[in-house]
Amino acid sequence: MPNRNLFYLALGFALSSLGLWALAGINLPHTFTAGNPIRAAEVNANFTALNNALPGVAQAVESDTTDIPDSPNYLRRSVTINVPGPGYVRVSASLQLNIVYTGSNALFTVALANEPDVIRPDQDKRISLPGGLPNWTYIQIVSSERVFPVDSAGPKTFYLLVEENSATQGQVAKSTLTATFVTGMGTVQNP
Repeated sequence: MPNRNLFYLALGFALSSLGLWALAGINLPHTFTAGNPIRAAEVNANFTALNNALPGVAQAVESDTTDIPDSPNYLRRSVTINVPGPGYVRVSASLQLNIVYTGSNALFTVALANEPDVIRPDQDKRISLPGGLPNWTYIQIVSSERVFPVDSAGPKTFYLLVEENSATQGQVAKSTLTATFVTGMGTVQNP
């Protein structure tokens, strides 16, 4: 039993140290000393600086059903996150893809990108239905995630792009796009 308590003590110390290390690089605009008055605006400015400097999450949720435009146009959804500095942003998306199937091949591309009009072939998903199926609206739940490096502080926008690659009409419904900032604690290798 004592070894278990020692383990939890060491784990708690390590996690606390990691949290303090993350806070060490934050520059607060105001410093307070005993005996001097504190103004609410200065305290609020310090809280704003902390909020902007700490890792965070941004999310965009769309519940409307939207037709996918004919190629080469994309259906675009975006999320913007304010990052405190260099690190990585993990972007994940989930959506309902309604494929209005009329007997011919159906092909759609779903991608996450950091540019509004660029789908990289090695980082997308292809959703397809073969010819000869019964006419119907087929529903596919699609999810994807990707890690993007960021090299500076400020707002960063990421995109969910859906492209129709065949004559079959498609719709996107109930999409969620989430961006999470993480500091670089290891090595990230994108294909």
